Amino acid sequence: MNSTVKVIVGATATGKTRRALEVAKIGNGEIINCDSLQLYNELKILTALPTEEEMATVTHKLFGYLNYDQKTSSVDWAKLAAGAIQETIGSGKIPIIAGGTGLYVKTLIEGVSPMPIISAKNRQKAEELSVYDFSAMCEELYSFDPNLRHMLPQSMHHQLIRAYEIFLETGKSIRYFWSLPKMQFIQNVDFEIEVIHCERTILYERIAHRFEQMLYNGAIDEVRNLLSKITIKNPKEIFMTFPIFKAIGAKEITMFLNGIYTFEQMKETSIKNSRHYAKRQITWFKHQIKHCRREMIV
Repeated sequence: MNSTVKVIVGATATGKTRRALEVAKIGNGEIINCDSLQLYNELKILTALPTEEEMATVTHKLFGYLNYDQKTSSVDWAKLAAGAIQETIGSGKIPIIAGGTGLYVKTLIEGVSPMPIISAKNRQKAEELSVYDFSAMCEELYSFDPNLRHMLPQSMHHQLIRAYEIFLETGKSIRYFWSLPKMQFIQNVDFEIEVIHCERTILYERIAHRFEQMLYNGAIDEVRNLLSKITIKNPKEIFMTFPIFKAIGAKEITMFLNGIYTFEQMKETSIKNSRHYAKRQITWFKHQIKHCRREMIV
């Protein structure tokens, strides 16, 4: 008989943390993070990391274990998540995966095609080109495999860097590796997926209120402290080097601290970008997560 793994996903500010806590308390569960930015120990306010009080009520796993200068991937996370799931099941409790990074959930459930090991030389070359001439890097990929232009648009920054690393290493398109049989991370479990939805007007109000609360709680000082650890001073280079700056508000506050944005511009841009991110998440979950799912309106 397979064990059950509960999965709670949805757009930003829909109340996933609250819902996961409710389910964990009622069902003797442990919460496993699947938000790529909540893996980081820095920017706890901007990434809406569960509070110490929330973490004290039930066991939380895979939260805040990366430093700002570390990088990871959906595969790295899926391996750790599989171990956390098995550990939780072994202790007689129910694993509850919660977060908003849909690719992580998809990777864990469906598996991934095997990818080649990238040499340090090619990884560095791809990273440097992505910083200094990202468009040229993309055009080289698109010229080699025109299908990638639509499958990996330039907004998919980190995925394109990965595709370019593979191109440098093997001389093949990443699509070749996508076509190979997938590697599975966990077996003998059934995933029960709950996608949380919120009426769009209410969701946008929540997003605005939450960001204002983040500012009140010290988000600006949080970003200032992080920037003090980084020797790079050019904002664009910082954003392209450290994935943690994908946290909504991190780039905008950095621009404010560098005198590029006013306070109001920073706040308005952060809220607008958060709304756009929520729309992308809603679309993604609608089309990509179909496995044993049910909808929940909050």
